[in-house]
Amino acid sequence: MRNIALGIGLTSACTFSCRHCYSGGGKNPVEIDRDTLFRFLSECSVESINLGTGESFLYPDFHNILDELFRTGIPVALTTAGPSIDAMSDEEIRRLHDVDFSLDFPQKDLHDTWRAEGAFDMVLRGIERCRSLGVTASVAMCLMKQNASRMQEMCSLCRNLGVSLRVNVYKAIKGKEFEPDYNSFWQSIQVLFVEAESIACSEPVVNAALAAGNGLKEFPVMGSPCGVSSLRLRPGGEIMPCVYWDHSPVTMDKFLSGEMDLPSGCELPRPEFCDDCDWFDVCRGGCSGRRLYTGKSEPDIYCFMKEGRSVPQLAQKPIFSGDDYIHASYLCTIIAVFGE
Repeated sequence: MRNIALGIGLTSACTFSCRHCYSGGGKNPVEIDRDTLFRFLSECSVESINLGTGESFLYPDFHNILDELFRTGIPVALTTAGPSIDAMSDEEIRRLHDVDFSLDFPQKDLHDTWRAEGAFDMVLRGIERCRSLGVTASVAMCLMKQNASRMQEMCSLCRNLGVSLRVNVYKAIKGKEFEPDYNSFWQSIQVLFVEAESIACSEPVVNAALAAGNGLKEFPVMGSPCGVSSLRLRPGGEIMPCVYWDHSPVTMDKFLSGEMDLPSGCELPRPEFCDDCDWFDVCRGGCSGRRLYTGKSEPDIYCFMKEGRSVPQLAQKPIFSGDDYIHASYLCTIIAVFGE
């Protein structure tokens, strides 16, 4: 059985109701079944765990289930907007592999307006606490139309805080209101590559640009890692190839009973447009989560091979596999590390 980077949603409950969030836990939160979860973990080859979806501390008996996860010996990371770290003891935080703090804007007023008053300071407080306890901390930015022009400022903030920046591109789950257009996407990615000291990248279309523009041939991840090297458990028990996927017939119960196998990929058709592409082996059609909402039979909307477009020029930086960051092999994402 293949090794899996596993995302776990303990609960869909959250302290925020962000307009762009894929989860939408809201008023009727769903909680994962504890016994089924640990049976699943005992049957699978899980190499890492990331807790996310809602705010994990809102799971009933959070501290005990967290201790049980630690005792499996599997590295555990956490994604939070801040409240889950506030709810944890220093000892619990020290046992985490790394922590991602969701930050939408590099300015306090903009971030607080987007989320809630005090949200920006909560992130800064959490980062400072993690670093004081010797735990790797990162900022996780959802790249949207609303913040794409602020990439340089976000990079500067992360450099000043002494943390890396993980960039996830918004998927049009709730429509295109937050979706970056082609030019703003590539302009922000170009800025990120200029500012970074080194990069871990599993965004297929970005890797294709690196291959086309810099002659790179080998990448830690070829195509989308979703359903291949990573899976996601929803609080309701569904096993998803991608955190942004809309549904999955596979559940923990069906897997454990032998009725169904684990997802082996997102299984979207190969776009005809890609048939003669020199970079298909790297990109393989692009981000499956994005294509689900923008055209299953179409290539990635940020494909640079379409007529009238050219290869985006990305500054060549050292590419790392990201052993210090669980998310490096999980989702279509980019992690940028900055110098002093």
